[in-house]
Amino acid sequence: MNLFRQLFSRRRLYNDLSEEIQEHLEEKIGELVATGMSRKEATHAARREFGNVTLVEEDSRAIWRWPSIEHLLMDVRYALRMLHKNPGFTAVAVLTLALGIGANTAIFGLVDSAFLRGLPFPEPDRLVHIWTIEADGDLHTPNPTEYQAVREDSKSFEQIAAAGWADYFYDADGSVLQNLPGFLVTPNWLPTLGVQPLLGRNFRDEEQIAGQDAVVILSYDCWHTRFHADPHVAGRQIVLNRRPVTVIGVLPQSLGPYYQELEIFAPLVLDSYASQGNVRAGKMRVQIIARLKPGVTLGQARSEAEVIAGQLRNPGVRADRGDRLVVEDFAQMVRHPGPTMRNAQRGLWMTAVAAGVVLLIACANVASLLLARGVKRHREVAVRAALGCSRGRMIRQLLTESTLLFVFGGSLGLVAARWSEEIITKAASGIVSGVYLQVDARVFAVSLGVSLLSALAFGMIPALQATRVNLNESLKDSAPNAAGGSRSRGLRNVLVGGQIALGMVLLIGFGLLLRSFLQVESSPMGYDPRDVLTATITLPATRYTAPSDRARLMREAADRVRLMPGVESVGIADSLPMQGADSARLRIEVPTPRAAPVEEQIWFVSVSPGYFSTLRVAVLAGRPFQERDGQGGGPVAIVNKTFAKAYFQGANPIGYHLAFADSPTTWREIVGIVSDFRQRNPEEDLRPLAYFPVAQTLPGRWSLAIRARAESDMGTVAAGLSNWLRPKDPQLYWDLGSMQQQIHDSESLTLRRPIITLLSSFGGLALVLVVVGVFGVTSYSVAERTREIGIRVALGAARCEIAGLVLRESLGVTLAGLAVGTFGAFAMTRFFPTGGIGWSGSGIFLYGVSRTDSLTYLLTAALLTNVVLAASWAPARRAMRVDPMVALRHE
Repeated sequence: MNLFRQLFSRRRLYNDLSEEIQEHLEEKIGELVATGMSRKEATHAARREFGNVTLVEEDSRAIWRWPSIEHLLMDVRYALRMLHKNPGFTAVAVLTLALGIGANTAIFGLVDSAFLRGLPFPEPDRLVHIWTIEADGDLHTPNPTEYQAVREDSKSFEQIAAAGWADYFYDADGSVLQNLPGFLVTPNWLPTLGVQPLLGRNFRDEEQIAGQDAVVILSYDCWHTRFHADPHVAGRQIVLNRRPVTVIGVLPQSLGPYYQELEIFAPLVLDSYASQGNVRAGKMRVQIIARLKPGVTLGQARSEAEVIAGQLRNPGVRADRGDRLVVEDFAQMVRHPGPTMRNAQRGLWMTAVAAGVVLLIACANVASLLLARGVKRHREVAVRAALGCSRGRMIRQLLTESTLLFVFGGSLGLVAARWSEEIITKAASGIVSGVYLQVDARVFAVSLGVSLLSALAFGMIPALQATRVNLNESLKDSAPNAAGGSRSRGLRNVLVGGQIALGMVLLIGFGLLLRSFLQVESSPMGYDPRDVLTATITLPATRYTAPSDRARLMREAADRVRLMPGVESVGIADSLPMQGADSARLRIEVPTPRAAPVEEQIWFVSVSPGYFSTLRVAVLAGRPFQERDGQGGGPVAIVNKTFAKAYFQGANPIGYHLAFADSPTTWREIVGIVSDFRQRNPEEDLRPLAYFPVAQTLPGRWSLAIRARAESDMGTVAAGLSNWLRPKDPQLYWDLGSMQQQIHDSESLTLRRPIITLLSSFGGLALVLVVVGVFGVTSYSVAERTREIGIRVALGAARCEIAGLVLRESLGVTLAGLAVGTFGAFAMTRFFPTGGIGWSGSGIFLYGVSRTDSLTYLLTAALLTNVVLAASWAPARRAMRVDPMVALRHE
């Protein structure tokens, strides 16, 4: 017999069985009547011979069916009827679970994309990066010559692709140019990775030729944010660097975590790369990725790379002094992130922990509601037990109801996460660039697993409690609370107290990070960022190569901007505040007699004579840079206050010297000391900084800092700045901004902002769940104690005393939960770093506030106490209105 027919057509099969047995009986009765027996006697005789008809039917049915599956289906049908019978309870429980499970589903999707998923490439173990080690001993991306040598001479790789960096100015509406970071790639870059475009096509070989390269592929984020996920974007023309190009495709979202912040992908034309690409570490460089041939090991590829590097090396240069090619596993950069990325990952893990706390609160909420509901069903359970139903069978039935609630809640949460994919991705991408939420089979499986495990863990307690019945007491009309009593109420209070404790932990964590964020925003910068505009330029590698040309461009651009109406002063720097600084090993002449110069890794910035005055940074000693400190002047330097303290220990550093360790013969005289100010993050640890005249270093990328005379002049200067600078060289592109925008976009605030947003959302969810849980349990408690309240009123208790009885119980549970939550918060905040932050931003670093900040703890406790009392007030008012005659008659 067909299995599905047996399982889903049982009623018809059972009817057919009954009819068949009846036909056999009728046939036997007919035979006996034919022998001369009466109809009545024949019926009795046939039944005696056939046996118990009901027992025969049961035995026959047992052969056909799967009892466990049938019992499960019966439990599901009964559970659905019970949930349908109580729509209010069902709706509250499902929505509560949807909030908890939906939050965890979303966060798991983010964590999965950032940490858990394997590389989104076929056979990722065959993918490698090729680096070069140069004379400075550092690891760099190779230059185009090294790429061409590897491509022509290597036999270990199936595919070798290269990519370089470029900036594109996108003319979105004809008025404002947006600077988009770009990646110039060879046509085989995507095939090497094993990736196909999400929309459109890949680059063709002929598009790697100058003049035929006016095509681009968009990153997924660029397509979503700037082109509104237009499905017909392929074939659209846009303007980049004042040149029309055609969009031919969109990259898949899975590449986001590995190529962060890149928006435009264009063909790499090696012949013109020097004029299009960006200089990195003093050279034109390309990133090389390759795919090993089947059977070739990483060691064989490394040996071959050493041979190729030897052919490129200048004669007489030892192999251990640089110019070596290094082949590394592609996943190496993912497994060993830098300090900033590690801090960002910790921030994402922190939000995952917060989402887990929300889930625990939601589960405890529903468990307490199920406990309270079990009290109302005590007579039903007692009657079923009296009729012979085993306790295990009843527990299974109650667990089925709990499981349906959790599955419904998880399904609703999954749908909400699916609808919120874009919003959550946008919020979380500020924590870890490139991270994304995509509700797929993995996320669905985890959501289902969380729902089932939560149902088992938090549904078992109410099921065990509800099935602990005393038949003699429960079946008496005068004992409505036999199944619950003080034991059930105590368990409910424990669960409510647990919700309050978890809410306390979550809100204290949020409060500490919020106060840190506010402290960072208001921390003293050491300079005045108000009314200061910025204009940044990156010079093409093939233009302004002569030092005199670069110096002239700087001087003329600053002079021209200084003539603008509304401009007070102008300064130049190669790294503005909040942009960090370059570093190098410097030899420092120290005042200790006969002591050798100290050699340290020092951060340095190149600035113009008017830079410090434009930022209103005080010169503490000596002089600022002057116009004579240019190419023809002597090499000079200025140091900050921390530098002077660290290396001169109270002595005056003016007149002493420092030099780059790789050119120790060029000593720079220290001519001034300036006050400390933040260079990379608002809350960074102050560290030694040296400043050099920008006219002597002549960097390829530099910025103008432009102070307006008043805040009212900011709009006028900003609107006309681009047109004012364009006549100097129409082919140059200026990235315009403001100093306050630099602070807003600083690494630390950028990391903190999305964490605060997510934690505030989770804190709000926790408060809502606490309100629902306290209100529901207190309402059930009042309903359970209606008879007791009626007796108290009949004996003369005042209405306010009845309200106080309900509120005192809620307040006692609250105080216990707050006490436990305080100890939990002490333990949780141990994971918040409070020491020196260095220069790397962090979203969870406590700044200006301690782990045990009393204000945060007191405000959180007061908030939760008020929330609980507010949630208990409605049930307390209901208790005040209990009519003793109605209550006693009802009982």
